[in-house]
Amino acid sequence: METLHAILAEMKTALEELDAIMVAEVNQLSRPQINPVALQVLTDSKSRLLATLQHYDEQRLQQETRLATAAPYPHQVRLFVIWQHIADRVRRTQALNAEVDVQLQGHLHKNQQVQKVVDRVGGHHRLYGPSGESRQEPGGGKYDISV
Repeated sequence: METLHAILAEMKTALEELDAIMVAEVNQLSRPQINPVALQVLTDSKSRLLATLQHYDEQRLQQETRLATAAPYPHQVRLFVIWQHIADRVRRTQALNAEVDVQLQGHLHKNQQVQKVVDRVGGHHRLYGPSGESRQEPGGGKYDISV
């Protein structure tokens, strides 16, 4: 039981760290302009913690099989309490993740709208072609005047 409790404690700690990162991610995405470097650091940290949680969850399942028990551990008070905390953190993290998705979709929509405006306004005055070659825009018309 002690090993299972230690695994659950590690999961709880990792979920608390993930919660803090998710709050920071929501705050970053709430800004009118995103700092891509800061957002990448948060994304990398989130990926690392998710991998850590997956590892601990695999260990948890192995211990449950060995001990012939399963979450939410209704007959082991210590495990039940920590499992309830884990379940609460998971629900909060899911809510934060939904908020991140909404904000990312908002930024994506805004960027698509800006791109449409840029394409409409700047589409006729390109200095480079689609494959990157330089081209001369006509500077004036040629007139054939005879006197």
